[in-house]
Amino acid sequence: MIVNTFNYGDIQCSENDLIHFSDGILGFPELKQYLMLSYDDDDTIQILQSVQKSEVSFVVLNPLLLCPDYRPVLTPEELTSLKASDCDDLCYYVICVIRENYLDNTVNLKCPLVINPKTRKGMQIIMEGSPYRVRHRFDSFPHLANPENKE
Repeated sequence: MIVNTFNYGDIQCSENDLIHFSDGILGFPELKQYLMLSYDDDDTIQILQSVQKSEVSFVVLNPLLLCPDYRPVLTPEELTSLKASDCDDLCYYVICVIRENYLDNTVNLKCPLVINPKTRKGMQIIMEGSPYRVRHRFDSFPHLANPENKE
């Protein structure tokens, strides 16, 4: 199949490459099918591209790159919906908001995207009562704000 994208033109993929979000993503409940695209060579940054609406895409990254101790806990209902038996079977991504000054960029650690790579099912969860915020600035991660700081 061909997926039309606003930024990358037409992309060839198969149905097996698609990720299905049965409830959509916050703010886009009607958009259910997405394709994960690599933004860079090492897959640090990825693009989650809507299949239904070419102008809708999200910059996402693995939250463990920012917070090595980041461990979302899913409810039994969420695990069942994703057809997973354990949180460790899943992949986690956070949506980034990109600004001109990279230190003003933010990530949403409170509402990660959770994907079962085996079933290609995804959902966005809201971690109520967690210390994470919707807008974590990149400069709140010392190892990103000051690359010489290896602590």
